[in-house]
Amino acid sequence: MTMVDDETPRPREATDFPPTGPNSLAGLVERGVARAIDIVIPTIPVVVIVTVLVARQSTPDVAKLPTWPRMVLIGLVLAYETICVGWQGRTVGKLLLGTRVARLLKGTKPDWAQAFMRALVPVAALSVPWSLGPGLYLCVFLSATFSPIRRGLHDHAAGTVVVRTR
Repeated sequence: MTMVDDETPRPREATDFPPTGPNSLAGLVERGVARAIDIVIPTIPVVVIVTVLVARQSTPDVAKLPTWPRMVLIGLVLAYETICVGWQGRTVGKLLLGTRVARLLKGTKPDWAQAFMRALVPVAALSVPWSLGPGLYLCVFLSATFSPIRRGLHDHAAGTVVVRTR
């Protein structure tokens, strides 16, 4: 992945994209619903693990759980996002909502390094202690509301943008 200087022509405003249809900017609601779906998918196996661990305790107490299920969750989120975006250019949530991740400069599917970087930024936020992690994770995605072309911190780090497929 190469850094692009400010002189390289690239989309900078919403008007640089079609107003509707394929390759138009994905809306924040579309992105939010897709993100919600994509949070649930890697969380399901961890919820099963935690449920089993709590059920095996003589006096059920979530506070006494080991920390490894959290690390499993972080690893699953990183793997899920990286594999889906690197392989198909979209996650299951994006597929269902009709959006995809595209390289900002070329409009093509991100390469594996971009997919990994795009997944790593929010996962790094999740790695912060529980009291702050989920809030930082949310901030990574909500940062897209302040970008004229709806790019969150993870999109800026990876050189990507989310566009519609239909």
